[in-house]
Amino acid sequence: MNKRILFVDDEPMVLQGLQRSLRTMRMEWETRFATSGPEALEMMAEAPFDVVITDMRMPGMDGAQLLDLVKAKFPRTVRIILSGQSDRETILRSVGPSHQYLSKPCDVDELKPRLTRAFALRDMLGDPQLKEVVGRLKSVPSLPALYVAVTDALRNPDTPIAKIGDIIAQDMGMCAKVLQLVNSAFFGLSCQVSSPQQAASLIGIENLKALVLGLEVFSDFGGPLTQELGFLWNHSMATASFANAIAKVQQSPRPMVDDSFAAGLMHDVGQLVLASAYGAQYQKVLRRAEEPGTMLAACEAEEFGCTHNAVGAYLLGLWGLADSVVEAVAWHHQPSHAQPRAFSALIAVHAADFFENQLHPHPGFDGNSMDELLLTEIGLQPQLAAWGKACRDVASRSEIHA
Repeated sequence: MNKRILFVDDEPMVLQGLQRSLRTMRMEWETRFATSGPEALEMMAEAPFDVVITDMRMPGMDGAQLLDLVKAKFPRTVRIILSGQSDRETILRSVGPSHQYLSKPCDVDELKPRLTRAFALRDMLGDPQLKEVVGRLKSVPSLPALYVAVTDALRNPDTPIAKIGDIIAQDMGMCAKVLQLVNSAFFGLSCQVSSPQQAASLIGIENLKALVLGLEVFSDFGGPLTQELGFLWNHSMATASFANAIAKVQQSPRPMVDDSFAAGLMHDVGQLVLASAYGAQYQKVLRRAEEPGTMLAACEAEEFGCTHNAVGAYLLGLWGLADSVVEAVAWHHQPSHAQPRAFSALIAVHAADFFENQLHPHPGFDGNSMDELLLTEIGLQPQLAAWGKACRDVASRSEIHA
């Protein structure tokens, strides 16, 4: 079935231009066009759309107001804002209702791969309710202590931006959100950013204060699962540090090192999404995974029809993070599915996750194995000893599991 995309703009000439430029995709996409927010909502009520792409500035109901209503009424729909404005007011009004922000005029060559990726990741989630849960997410919950630390730091006028960046770099939820923001067209960057410290610096301390203290784009992870999933932040930070070390052993360029760290930090972010959305139901999954010989991924697939890997990858892809990071989150347990041909962030996170689980076993994860056949095929198997040593050196120097 063709994917259905709704474009909304009060300028008919803009819509006509989009219609012409998207003709090559008519065998895959069914495109519809509306000249106002109310008209778009009427069309969505008649038949569901996979994506809505709206201009920000329109008379009457603007793009942010429209997407707020779409989020409430049609949470499975991917929501994208187009705008030629990048002022703080536009950023603050758009960050809640939209998944991605693109600059206007719309670059069709940029739009096509973004939508193609979003559709491919969406198909990994079999449960319609799960698509709604991820579609509604404004933030990924953070470790309470780190949430308090970052809000306290932002309230202190003497806190340097570097310290705030370092706090964000310890938390998968905060990291995901700042990377979503900094890689949007608001900031007009020529390349993807995967370093949370760099992202915090580019966003700026005043924008962060408005976003975190005003709009509350970060949230803390509370409730009965806090204790059971507390290990996850230690595991994620260790995996990120290990992936960073492995990428450096390979003498990778800086962007790949940053991708490896970010993907390692967020590789299990899907667990937080499932835990915050399903609470007691996910708690049962975690307890079932503690039984000897039982893998967490298998329990998740049985309960939800997909794994936390797919949930995390869909969310990060929806938020516009780098392809290499999304790929690593999706396939870090089964890297051969991505058919890599050389070292990448995916390989770094796969190996880092394996070494971290060897050093600090946890129920439900101890069956994860290194794909040595794949590493042999791409000529990286001889590097395993050096990677393992680098990870052990990091562990011995750090207090990650203290």
